[in-house]
Amino acid sequence: MISGSLHDASWLVTDRTVGASQGAFAFGNLAVHVGDAPEAVAANRAELADRLGVEQVVFTRAAHSRNVEYVDSVVADVPDRDGLVTDRPDLAIAAQGADCAMIGMATADGWIAAVHCGWQGLVRGVVASAIERMVAAGSTVQAPLAHVGPTICAQCYPVDAERAQQVAAVAPRAAVEIGGRPAVDLRAGLASQFEELGIAATWDPRCTAQSPQLYSHRRDGRTGRQALAILRRSA
Repeated sequence: MISGSLHDASWLVTDRTVGASQGAFAFGNLAVHVGDAPEAVAANRAELADRLGVEQVVFTRAAHSRNVEYVDSVVADVPDRDGLVTDRPDLAIAAQGADCAMIGMATADGWIAAVHCGWQGLVRGVVASAIERMVAAGSTVQAPLAHVGPTICAQCYPVDAERAQQVAAVAPRAAVEIGGRPAVDLRAGLASQFEELGIAATWDPRCTAQSPQLYSHRRDGRTGRQALAILRRSA
């Protein structure tokens, strides 16, 4: 696991190197929807919560959308949402991924977000949606910061021409060519959107598909999910 901070918030990125899951999901899978044994996922989630010093972590259930939810208490996985935002201290929120970007965000006025973003999230503007949701719930979005967890690199993310055109129409820097084939550079696309939104970002350089310590759907097909969790602690 790798950890860090944004303003007064702490984030943590998990991997697959330790945990209770077995087989294709070994060892640290945190997703309940991939076919892993429920008791293994529960044990892995409990370990993450313990590391964060909370009773439970609230997870997104990604739908490759721009849907973002405000949460103010511990709830079960929030379905059909690619982002969560909150201003409540000691409430840990998390986005899962296995190639798509997992983004933790924090503002100087005490808000945090956890966002899942693949090529569809890039096209649909899920990061902007997270900012909009914060504003709608009362944030002034002061000095927004972000950390982007391990993400599939452009070399490992070839796409068909139609998908490349969709990405190019919204995030031109993300539509690239690798070895004569169209590909998506999620990091470049996110960087351009962060610039537009005034978000200063740090980046995990690891490619999920090239790192055996991480889950990758592109590489493995049936597999688990790592997560980026973030929270603000009460004073």
